[in-house]
Amino acid sequence: MALSDMVVFNTQVQKVATEVIAQAIMKFNEASNNTLIMGGSDVIGDYLEEASYKLIAGLAQRRNAYGSGAVAPTPIGQIQKNSVKVDGRIGPVSWDSTQFRRLGKSEEEAGLVIGEQAAAGMLQDQLNTILMCLKAAISGNAALMHDGTAAGLNLSSLNSGKAKFGDRSQSIAAWVMHSKSSHDLVGDAISNANRLFTVGDLNVYDTGLGRPIIVTDAPALITSGTPDNYHTLGLVQSAGVVEITNGLSSIAVPKTGDENISVEWQGEYDFTVGMLGYGWDKANGGASPNDAALGTSTNWDKTATSDKDTAGVIITSL
Repeated sequence: MALSDMVVFNTQVQKVATEVIAQAIMKFNEASNNTLIMGGSDVIGDYLEEASYKLIAGLAQRRNAYGSGAVAPTPIGQIQKNSVKVDGRIGPVSWDSTQFRRLGKSEEEAGLVIGEQAAAGMLQDQLNTILMCLKAAISGNAALMHDGTAAGLNLSSLNSGKAKFGDRSQSIAAWVMHSKSSHDLVGDAISNANRLFTVGDLNVYDTGLGRPIIVTDAPALITSGTPDNYHTLGLVQSAGVVEITNGLSSIAVPKTGDENISVEWQGEYDFTVGMLGYGWDKANGGASPNDAALGTSTNWDKTATSDKDTAGVIITSL
């Protein structure tokens, strides 16, 4: 393979992966009722830091129109919320150049295949990661957890879960659950005709219950044991945000010295994850965290004053 062929091949992989991801993101954001937001941005460094103002307690109070005397002012406080950058890798992948020549195929065709598979793999990784982070952060707040392990997931448990938000329960805009939980909940009532979005093993359904159900067997949604426990997330809009900072950077390198000339290709990507009402604890979690760190509750600090201003609730069932 000539060097110029490698450049074309590498460009093809990146172009296809970028186009597939862009198309899938638009569909996914809408189908999830904008509870999980995926987008793109340029972030320099390992963290994205944002500051907002705290809710001022007792701002509106009763006064005595006939009274007098000094009133102590309440200072305005700020909240700092950190999103963290997550780093990923695609490959390496290798092949013999002879394979394509004997099949009469262009190596650009491999670029299309790898690009589409890389895009699906990156999207699945980003979804699994934000769900793992949401589960870790919310589970650190017992007031937002509902124990439904007396049975499989049912409507009563969903109602009890969203009741954790009190008079703001209607802000729960979508449910994210394991396929086992979805079958427990509605059985065969969910038909393919109601599928809103699909990529790989991820499906988003509308059950007619007023909120879409995102069905994915993400590792964070199950705790193995005897019996297994399943975790259903009830999320508000913009509960979890994935910002793709580097879609896909890759390189293809020819390798000689073996019986046949081969090519090795490898790519890398990164993205930031952030959640409503929670921030990454830089001191505890550190930079470029692995899955173990991202899935640890103590690495996520609650930044919102009220539980009702956070990402959502968790229901645990059989």
